[in-house]
Amino acid sequence: MLKVAFLVNPIAGCGQFFNLKGSDTLHLKDCPRSISLEKAAEFLEEVKDIEAEFMTASEKMGEEAFRKSGMEKFRIVYTYSGDCRSADTINASKSMMKEGADLLVFFGGDGTARDIVDSGFSNPVIGVPLGTKMFSSVFAISISRAVQLFRSMAEGHQQDFVNADVVDLNEKAYESGEIGVSTYGTLFVPKSEFIMSESKAEYPASSSEAIAQYIIDGMQDEVNYLIGPGSTCKTINSLLNLDSSLLGFDLVRNRKLLAKDLSEEQINEISDHDTRIVLSPIGGQGFLLGRGNKQLTTRILAKVGFKNIIVVSSEEKLQSLKGLYIDIWGSESLERPKFVKVLFSYGRFKLMRVIF
Repeated sequence: MLKVAFLVNPIAGCGQFFNLKGSDTLHLKDCPRSISLEKAAEFLEEVKDIEAEFMTASEKMGEEAFRKSGMEKFRIVYTYSGDCRSADTINASKSMMKEGADLLVFFGGDGTARDIVDSGFSNPVIGVPLGTKMFSSVFAISISRAVQLFRSMAEGHQQDFVNADVVDLNEKAYESGEIGVSTYGTLFVPKSEFIMSESKAEYPASSSEAIAQYIIDGMQDEVNYLIGPGSTCKTINSLLNLDSSLLGFDLVRNRKLLAKDLSEEQINEISDHDTRIVLSPIGGQGFLLGRGNKQLTTRILAKVGFKNIIVVSSEEKLQSLKGLYIDIWGSESLERPKFVKVLFSYGRFKLMRVIF
């Protein structure tokens, strides 16, 4: 029987409540609620029928997810006290390895993955994407895909595994707009189409000015334009001589900057007005929604609609992508387009497949 280590970083993803680009500096007491713990319980609800030996950590690091899901067969092999910090993730992972875990399923982001690298956990892992930033190549495409992958492993269908990069990204530098990433280490993951196989990559924005000029030329008066994260999108602001936040959403109307680095709440309010959203997929990974732009929630997308999302990208970036991924919680109730048009030069578009 498969021995499964189940580990939750309860702070993961809390940065989005404060319009932060990461959660590394937050404490458990800062979080209005633990999204990762809620989703961990939902994950367990989906795998209740699987015969496996589960082990976890105390309280919010896993135990509470089992209690909430109604699953009673699990062992607590690590107990934390206090704030639940990085050291607890490391020590819990070590304890689970000593207890003979065949597989570690963890709920978090890049910071959680780095802690697991530091723990020396050497058996396969499945990263369930719940952090504020997730540029490593150890995460499933979505929670539902993580469930499918777990089932495949538990039923003995998954045989191939590979080393995948965990990236190191300085959160303070990231907040100030520096997006350079380097490899921190590797984790052993299932070789599967359900695992994101590439870390974030940078590509030359050779056509960014042509893309930006085309959008500017087509801007309508009294319409909101939310200019999304990334250098390709922010070239629009540059050509208009407007200030911008590289990693946030800026509001432009009538070619003037009205607000910078808007929060989810602010975006939701302005979305009552006629709004267009300009987005660029993450290089190397292809995520259009759900990574790096968590300010866009289902309630906003329901108002704006996919038809009012303008997708832009350099041609070089598109050549490396099989499709564009969307990982938004609760997106099942949204319109689910099979393809989107991507602007890659002045008036030139490429049709890209959308993968949920």
